[in-house]
Amino acid sequence: MRGNACFPRIWLWPEAGRGRRCRGAGRVLAAVVVAAMVLSCRLTAAPSTAAPAADGAAVSPALTGAVRDLLAASHPSLDVGAMLDYYSRTSPDIHAEIRTHIQGRSEDAAAYLGRLADHFQRLDRIRERNPDEFERLLNLDLLESRARMLGRLVLQSQAALNDGSADDAAAVRAAMTRAKEELRGVLERAFDNTQQNQRIELNRLEAELRTMRRLLDERAAKRDLIIRQRFIELCGQEMPAAATAPAATP
Repeated sequence: MRGNACFPRIWLWPEAGRGRRCRGAGRVLAAVVVAAMVLSCRLTAAPSTAAPAADGAAVSPALTGAVRDLLAASHPSLDVGAMLDYYSRTSPDIHAEIRTHIQGRSEDAAAYLGRLADHFQRLDRIRERNPDEFERLLNLDLLESRARMLGRLVLQSQAALNDGSADDAAAVRAAMTRAKEELRGVLERAFDNTQQNQRIELNRLEAELRTMRRLLDERAAKRDLIIRQRFIELCGQEMPAAATAPAATP
């Protein structure tokens, strides 16, 4: 994959129910905090030794079969099990959304899964040819997932404060403040990592361009030889000397 396709941007993942007002935040806030802590541990682990999937996020045969059926036509060679395992380890929120689309028989499930499959297959191709780049992109996926989780935590905390469902308003405010601070740091890291990836890709393209210019100059220097060899290939005879231009009449 070349060019901008190698530059995954944060905030591009499709999210189910995005933009809806969070309700009953006080009841789910604890679960979100636990999930955030789980992902925080993953961010400190090496990409090649990602932590096991969170409880409840293990890939089931039923889920694998349902996803495979939806993607059979558009992605026949996709390793569905590997894709689901990847998202369960790096993006538990996306893995949960996959389950929601499948269990709710969402009309756009195939399109949603297709976008995830495209991303996974692109990463798999990069992993085979450039393991270092793959690890950088994998780290970006971890940061993106962390950013989404922190964003939801802030929204749900604010909703709990607004509707009075928070049991301990002071504790919720403190948690929301910490989440905002961490979210800012995560977004800064994601931006810096994306910039680094773009610089690496730009350097690669510039190196290729320099090589192309050198080869073009070398070919131009061998113009007469190349033309003569091609002439001999076509007719089996030596190429006649170029006609001398008549001298200009004074």
